[in-house]
Parts: sequence; C-alpha cells; structure tokens
Amino acid sequence: QAQRRRSTARSPLRPAARAFSATARPMAKSKAPKAAKAAAKKELGDQAAAAEGEDWLGDAASDEERLGAAASSDDDSGAGEDAGEGEDADEGDEGEEEEDDADEDEAGSDDEARQLAVRDDSDDGEDKARNPSKLLARVASGAQPADLGAIRKRINDAAALLANWRKAKELGDTRTREEVLRDLIGDCSTYYGYSEELAEYFLLMFSPEQAVQFFEANEKSRPLTIRTNSLKARRASLMQSLTARKVQVDPIGAWTKVGLKIYESAVPVGATPEYLGGQYMIQSASSFVPVMALAPQQNEVILDMAAAPGGKTTYIGQLMKNTGTLFCNDLRKERCKSMVANCHRMGLTNVIASCLDGKKLPGMLPRLDRVLLDAPCSGSGIIARDPAVKVKRGTKDFEEASRLQKELLVAAIDMVDANSKTGGYIVYSTCSVSVEENEAVIDFVLRTRSVELVAFSSAVNFGVEGLTRFRERRFHPSLNLTRRYYPHVHNMDGFFVAKLKKTSNKVPERAKKDRSKGTEHVKVWGEEHWTPEMMETIAEFPEPGSEAAAGSKPKKPLNKIERKKLKR
Repeated sequence: QAQRRRSTARSPLRPAARAFSATARPMAKSKAPKAAKAAAKKELGDQAAAAEGEDWLGDAASDEERLGAAASSDDDSGAGEDAGEGEDADEGDEGEEEEDDADEDEAGSDDEARQLAVRDDSDDGEDKARNPSKLLARVASGAQPADLGAIRKRINDAAALLANWRKAKELGDTRTREEVLRDLIGDCSTYYGYSEELAEYFLLMFSPEQAVQFFEANEKSRPLTIRTNSLKARRASLMQSLTARKVQVDPIGAWTKVGLKIYESAVPVGATPEYLGGQYMIQSASSFVPVMALAPQQNEVILDMAAAPGGKTTYIGQLMKNTGTLFCNDLRKERCKSMVANCHRMGLTNVIASCLDGKKLPGMLPRLDRVLLDAPCSGSGIIARDPAVKVKRGTKDFEEASRLQKELLVAAIDMVDANSKTGGYIVYSTCSVSVEENEAVIDFVLRTRSVELVAFSSAVNFGVEGLTRFRERRFHPSLNLTRRYYPHVHNMDGFFVAKLKKTSNKVPERAKKDRSKGTEHVKVWGEEHWTPEMMETIAEFPEPGSEAAAGSKPKKPLNKIERKKLKR
C-alpha cells in the first residue's frame, strides 16, 4: 500500500486516479452482488416449486438402487463416518464460497454473483429432493393448515380413544372405529411425514399409543455409540483416554462389556489417535446383539455374509482372538474397501475378504461352523438416521426385500455343517421391523430346511419376543424365541435377531405346508352343502364291539404301562 501511494503521488494522473477510486470503492463495498444472488435464488426457488408441485416422493430409481444395497446397522455406522467426512467437506465448501464472495465484492461483478446464485439454488433443490417433507408440501400449496398443535392434539385424542374404545359412546363420539383409525392415519402421516401406507402399517402392527411412541422415538436423536477393541485396549483405559480429550463418554449398559455411548465431544470421534490406532469402532448398539447371539468360539470357521463396512466382522474376530478362519463377504466392490481397511485398522489377522454374490457362496467355501447374515433390508428400523425411509418404503418394498433375504438365508444354511462339534448355528438379523422381512423369512426356512430356532437369552437377556401372528398370518410357535428391538422401548435402532440350529445336512425333499396365511386351508362345511338329500339321509354307525368298528387291522396287545393307564 505504501508503494502504491508513492507511485500515485509521483504519477501526473493523480486527480484522475482519485476520481476513479472514489467511484470504484463504493461499488466494491456495496452489497449489489449479494442482493442479486438473493433475487436470483428466490426466482429460481419459485420456479422449482411450481415445477415440482406435490412431488415429494423423491427419485424412484435411486430408491430401487438403495433397496438392493445392504441396509444393515453396520452400514449406518459406516454412513455415520461418511457423514462426518461430508461435514468436513461441507465446511471446506463453505470456506470456498466465502472466498468467492470476497472476490466478487472486490471485483463488483453482478454476472458472477448471479451464476453463483444459480449454482447454490440448484444445490438447494437437490437437498430438498433428498429430504422431502409431505407436511411442508401441503402447507406450501395451501391444502393443509399449518396448525401443528391441533394435529398433535387430534393424534393424542384418537390414540386414547382407540385404547379405550368401550368408553367412546360415553364420550359422545359417534364415529366408527374404522373412521377414527382412518383419521389417525392421515394425521400421523401429515404430522410425522410418513406416507399413509407406512403409517397405516405401523398403526396396525402396534397399538395406537405404542405406534405414536414409535413415531416420536424416530424423531429423536440418540447418542453416538462405539465398541472397544479388546485386541488393542480395555474399556476403562479407553474411557480415560477419551475423557482426557474432552469427550463425554459412559458405558452403554450392563448387557455389554465393550460398548460406550458418547454424549458430546470437542474433537471428531472418527479422527482421534485412538480411533486411527484401532482401539474402537463406531458402531450402533443394536448391531452388537447379532454377534453376541452368534457367540463365536476360538478356532472355528465362520462367515459374515454381508459384512461391509466391517463392524460385525471385527467384533467376531475380536471374540475369536485372531484364531481360526473368518470369511467376510460383500457384493459391492466399493464397500469392500472400507471393510478391508477396518480389518487392518482393528488388527485382525485371521480374515479372508471376498467380493461375491452371497447366493453363489455355497459352492465356493468349505463347510462352516457358524454364519452371520445381516441381510439387506428396507431400513424401517433406522428411520431416525434415514428419514427418507418415511416416504420411500412400503409393503411392496418389504415383499421385494423378503424374496432376496430368503434366498440368502437358504444359502447360509446350506453352507453350515450340522455335524460341527462346536457350531452348526446361523444368526439372521435385519435393521427392519416389518414382519415380511423378519418372521415371514424365518417361518419360510423352518419349512424348507432342517433347522430349528434356539434361544440366545444367555448372551442377550433383553428384547421383545417375535410375533407368532400378525393380522391374518400365523407363524410357527417357536418364533417367540426370536427377539425384536424397538426405538421407543430400548432406545436403540429397530432390529430383529433370530438364531437357528441346523439339525441335518439333508435338504427336505418336500417342504412343509404353509399355515402362515390364516385359515384358508381349512374347509368349512357351510349351509350351502345342506341339501335336502343330505339332510334326509340316515347315517348308520357300526356297533362298538363289531368288526367294522374295530377295523380290518388287528389290535396290538397293550404293554404294562398302557394297561395301568387304562385302569386309572
């Protein structure tokens, strides 16, 4: 600046330079670019809103692609890490935008400001498409009043009325139960942002009051959870190290000896020296349960069938203490990179990674002692971390995911050795609460393979029993040995876990009859069969002591125990 002043003082064009600077400085300091940016952004926003209208469902192609991917809780933990990286990237983008704004202010270029506004507005449009809101769309179009308090009161009143339906007449409500339920579905869909199909599904799965609690739990954020790697550290020493870095951490509960929950952190949890050194893994608390139910033993041969990003795989290797052989597989190549990286970081030396289709693994791997299948699912249990599930998923998606899960589970059962001295177990889990992806899948393999359900309460002593009946469906009675985990009950992601024991390596030639779809197989002798001829016909019954009553086959002589029973 001093050199500039000297050159200006020496220049014969000093008065002209002063006049030019007097006109240039106000232009540089003016807020014209920012005003132009805001005007352009508002104009484009109105055009986008008019073009989109009521289309808040999102991109169907991306929905189908995400459904094919493995939507496990480990994936969500990996997504959490990716989200952390995304936040850093966003901070870098904000810094670049500030530098761009500064350059524009200095140059005073309105055209560049408009271009930046167009680019920012397109980004905002993409964000709105990623995070649609049915409520906001209706309010913006004027079709829905913005009085959320009234909607919330109607939801509570309807839930209480359905819980005590016998008192409905005393309260003066003349609506039928179906009308009250229909109004409740519409209010929950509007207030919480669910599609009406999904809101109805949950309201029929739970009682109305529990369904409202389920909706509320999905709107709350839960603490971040991590798992201590016992191969490299102890939980107490890890807590001391993290506390020294101003991380508020506590044990998750008495049911796990390696889990920690983080309330607040002054440093990125996924970038501490302890994390980079492999002392802990960022993992949801609900994804501990399948590994604990599997109970891997040392020197066994185990497979994690849908392993990426490696949270459950590293936990299994940790319990095996780096002995035996641990296969980890995932279909997507880009996800296998994070899986292998986590295995290296956590210090596992007994892992063999593969990138194959899980349905083709039975002819490639040897007989296994145990298999863990955290199957790809719709993600209806992790709505708190992926709100897009509210409008993306429905009963059709549940059925499509169920078909893939049945094929993967059958392949997993075929790979297990029923004659294993220490194993012969398969653990099936999903991060979904839908019946089609959970109880229906287990009921299918119970009819088509030689397996039986076993309890795992010795490893995990909490959880809600699985459903043996849902609407018109009826499942095998042993499904009460499975366990469900709900956000509003256990304060963790929605999860389903089942443990199977293989009883024979032979595949049944004929599947058992499906009794899960109500009483359609029962033939009722209705009034349409009461013809006059049938009613007038006399039915003749043989006498008790005659040969016709006894049948053509001779009776076997009774043994001593049977004779005693007859005397009693």
